[in-house]
Amino acid sequence: MFFALSKILYTLVLPLTWIVLLVVISILAKQPRWKRISRRTAIGLLLFFSNPLIANIVMKQWEMPTRSYEETDKDYDYIVVLSGVANPQQEPMDRIHFNKGADRIVHAIDLYKRGHAPKVIITGGSGTLTDTTLIESDKLRYFAIQSGVPAADVILENKARNTAENALYTVQMVDESSKLLVVTSAFHSRRAKMCFTKLDKDVDMFPTDLYSNPISWTPDTWLIPSIKAFQFWNIIIKEVIGVAAYKWKGYI
Repeated sequence: MFFALSKILYTLVLPLTWIVLLVVISILAKQPRWKRISRRTAIGLLLFFSNPLIANIVMKQWEMPTRSYEETDKDYDYIVVLSGVANPQQEPMDRIHFNKGADRIVHAIDLYKRGHAPKVIITGGSGTLTDTTLIESDKLRYFAIQSGVPAADVILENKARNTAENALYTVQMVDESSKLLVVTSAFHSRRAKMCFTKLDKDVDMFPTDLYSNPISWTPDTWLIPSIKAFQFWNIIIKEVIGVAAYKWKGYI
């Protein structure tokens, strides 16, 4: 129920929702003043939220900074990969079908092969309510093994249904003194780290799967509207609501 309400709130505050609502008001309103105000506001919001430069700057501020392999310590006990990057429902079922975010598992495998930790934990259960047998982390484990990581070094946690449970079940699996390097998307890293901190577990983050790009002031980055800018805002808004909801629930 709680997460359903969060999704409803997320939908209601999306920029495109407000733009469409204002356009409808501009059509249905009887008073010319309200027609004019709603139309101008819709156009203003459309120009603002479709601006790629603004969206890129805000996304860059929200994402946790990345670092190179050389800047990363090599004395971790576990590399922890948070799932949420593949579609286990997609057929044919004899392979993994990645969404955007495959960097999480690819970079984790690279970290393992470079000797940053002797074990990899992949955490994440079913992402659907209708079929709990479709476990994404199973597919990610298979991919890691096929990519050369020994099966004995890939540990599976397949009960977690959200980021808070990713942290909880992972912490329960390891020793209190274990040093963890958590790999997830840069936009998701803040909330993930807060979940581990709430459990009194200090972890290092290895943000990956970047959405933002280096800031550029060429005309195409600030003058031409982009549908991709809306995607950036949707991700940022979802994470902001997620952080607020997690604080309300006491997860962070």
